[in-house]
Amino acid sequence: MEFKSAQVSAFLNKPDKSLRVFLLFGPDEGLVRERAKKICLTAVSSLDDPFCYTELNAGTLSDDPARLMDEVGAISMMGGDRVVRLRGAGNTTTNIIKQTLEADFSNCLLVIEAGDIRKDSSLVKTVKSVDFGVIIPCFRDKTQDITALIQEVLKSADMKIAPDAAEYLRQNLGSDHAISRQELDKLVLYMASETLSDERPTISLEDVRIMIGDSSADSVFDVIDAALLGNLPNLEKTLNKAFFSGESPVTFLRLIQIQLKQLHKAAAFIDSGLSSSESLKKSGIPFFNHQKAQAQLSRRRSTHFSTCLDIILQAEMDCKTTGYPAEALCRRAFLRSAMANRRR
Repeated sequence: MEFKSAQVSAFLNKPDKSLRVFLLFGPDEGLVRERAKKICLTAVSSLDDPFCYTELNAGTLSDDPARLMDEVGAISMMGGDRVVRLRGAGNTTTNIIKQTLEADFSNCLLVIEAGDIRKDSSLVKTVKSVDFGVIIPCFRDKTQDITALIQEVLKSADMKIAPDAAEYLRQNLGSDHAISRQELDKLVLYMASETLSDERPTISLEDVRIMIGDSSADSVFDVIDAALLGNLPNLEKTLNKAFFSGESPVTFLRLIQIQLKQLHKAAAFIDSGLSSSESLKKSGIPFFNHQKAQAQLSRRRSTHFSTCLDIILQAEMDCKTTGYPAEALCRRAFLRSAMANRRR
């Protein structure tokens, strides 16, 4: 089965329990992440509960192919549905996913995020072939999509917008759906703080220019890139923006863990004598990220990334056990990692 945009919205409003496996793919990574998160939340109330939510990276399955089947078959200690979210999937993981589709999905939802793969690829065909499987292509927003998103967000906030301000938004929000929504949510928060009366506020062009700017180059992964490249000024800027937009500190800690594990594996292969290109390939890093990964490796040994990973893992543990503010713990861990990754 294939879902169009309207069918995705209908499912989110009234989930169909007979559909248990979802494959989201396409060029709009932001829309893939946003829709995947929303689908996960139809089965569980929080993505911070390790008893009912598990996140895996497809690059790690080559070392442990049975891991995905084990997670799907696990039973939640608290009862109810579990969600397994597999990120970074591609045609290389088709066979593992195909075997997993034979499992019992009565108590589990499997949400798969893939990159810009073709609709006739083996992974898409595999998921689409089962009765309980759904494929969801995610293409970059066109002008009409951006207009609809603006109307949706402002209508839910009961706000009006001047025509010139709306046009500015259409020109500057870019084509990443998730980033566009974050920018609009930020604008709504700003207007709510600036409006003192009960009168329905009207967003002006000046308001939009103050809060939005040009976000077409922004990415959620800018935060992680800044930390891994040791770019302290950009790290501060992107973290501030992400936290203001409501991103979860634990989400960032988990995402950077995935990349650090891949970099650690690549560095270990290089330490053992393999070439850089072969090491990147064997470590599970997608081909389109090889150039960036080369810069992040920058002749560093595997012990370096092991140390960075320890910092991040300790921060996540502290977030869950100490009662200290998660945002402060996340900032400290990312700052320590960025300082360790600075070029000397």
